[in-house]
Amino acid sequence: MDTRRRLTAAVTLACVTALGAVAAAHHSQTGFDPTEPAIDLKGTVAEYRWRNPHVLIFWDVKDKDGKVEQWVAEFPSVSTSLSRGMTKTTFAAGEEITVTCIRARAGGPVCAQIKKIIRADGTPVTVALE
Repeated sequence: MDTRRRLTAAVTLACVTALGAVAAAHHSQTGFDPTEPAIDLKGTVAEYRWRNPHVLIFWDVKDKDGKVEQWVAEFPSVSTSLSRGMTKTTFAAGEEITVTCIRARAGGPVCAQIKKIIRADGTPVTVALE
């Protein structure tokens, strides 16, 4: 019986270790270069998706030529976002915001890490940052 318990414990430990590695890989910080400077993106909220596995915000940013490009950024899960002060009404479509973030390595209009978000009146938004 002692051998069976040891085997069960070893298998359990192996499974927990493997799952931990998967979770760590999913939340790795390799999607952006932390040595890159953050950029400020002023725009208008197009959509705020309050859902799992991650809360998303999409906002429209005009480039120097006036062309609109839609950016996206990801927050943690709904439960984590709630515990950090966010709600499903934190952002509303049409609201003007400035997002300071580090762009994703893959390029495109994707913020891989949000540093801060400021409303048009200068009020900082408490957001659930990863």
